[in-house]
Amino acid sequence: MEIQTEEQRQEYARRRARRRRMYRVRQRSIELAVLLGIVAGVVVPIWLFSGNTVAPSSGPAPLASTAAPTPAPVYPAVTADTYTLTDEVDANHAILVDVTDHTVVASKSPDTVCFPASVSKVMTLLVAVENITDFTDTFTMTYHITNPLHEAEATVAGFISGEVIVLEDLLYGVILPSGADACQALAVYVSGSEEAFVQKMNDRAKQMGLKNTHFANTSGLHDPQHYTTCEDMVIILNEAMKNPHCRQVLSTYQYTTAATTQHPEGLLLTSTMFSRMRGDEPDGALVIAGKTGYTSQARHTMVSYAQGENGHDYILVTMDGSNRWKATYDAIDTYTMFCSSAGTTGTASTTTP
Repeated sequence: MEIQTEEQRQEYARRRARRRRMYRVRQRSIELAVLLGIVAGVVVPIWLFSGNTVAPSSGPAPLASTAAPTPAPVYPAVTADTYTLTDEVDANHAILVDVTDHTVVASKSPDTVCFPASVSKVMTLLVAVENITDFTDTFTMTYHITNPLHEAEATVAGFISGEVIVLEDLLYGVILPSGADACQALAVYVSGSEEAFVQKMNDRAKQMGLKNTHFANTSGLHDPQHYTTCEDMVIILNEAMKNPHCRQVLSTYQYTTAATTQHPEGLLLTSTMFSRMRGDEPDGALVIAGKTGYTSQARHTMVSYAQGENGHDYILVTMDGSNRWKATYDAIDTYTMFCSSAGTTGTASTTTP
């Protein structure tokens, strides 16, 4: 990521210093745990402290990947090794989960109910994909969708009233540029109205067994009845990543829509998350998917999915961050701290229809 502003330069220096503090604190915690284990006569498995967190083959099995809906989640286990985050991350709420071991690696008030903003669109994507049978079908954008969104100053993909849009393109419009216009178009196509589609989202949340999640719209625009927690968002993102179609959309950096009368060359859609991370990625982890979010009430939110050098997959959720760059640095620093200590990541490749 190119550092272009004084704010970014200052934040870059602060986060480097913070990363060093995080490492020292974590190393002291590990040394203390080993010492206590020796004093108590407990045999501490050496692989826990070797820098390679891959458990022996007798360890917990990875989460199953199936297309069938999950009846009820088993929330990731908090263990003796779960690290409690404090000022290491800017966000007020955060959770890093080892998807492979189904354990909480680190957290900060992960069960506090908060506003998710546009990371809600991960559920919008999942419900749409699960309810569409022909992704080559089309939807004609309407003034009734676009006008209220422009008046609300909502983030849109840029589709125009009267434009005939392929459903596949709408999926990418939901996630990459965070388009509320694409969200509502899919809702009307699938359910006839946004309200009916939101009911499907809430039904799906119940089906997952989520304890503290309720949706009031498809885009994450602020509503007191639109809320979730970091730990619930882990379940939602993990469920979406099990679906190959959702996984592809969430993993794409850029996508060009099919040509239309209104956009003869198509629309170039770019992932807000990948564009912020590009060029300054975490050591030891490849961030392969994710979504950013923002409203003035929710502040900055982010969900991401990464593959660690150690062979494990991770999900990181942060909520209530003070600005978009700090939300990005939270992800970079946290993956670097708790995944393997070396290596670089990239972003998903450009995709065109």
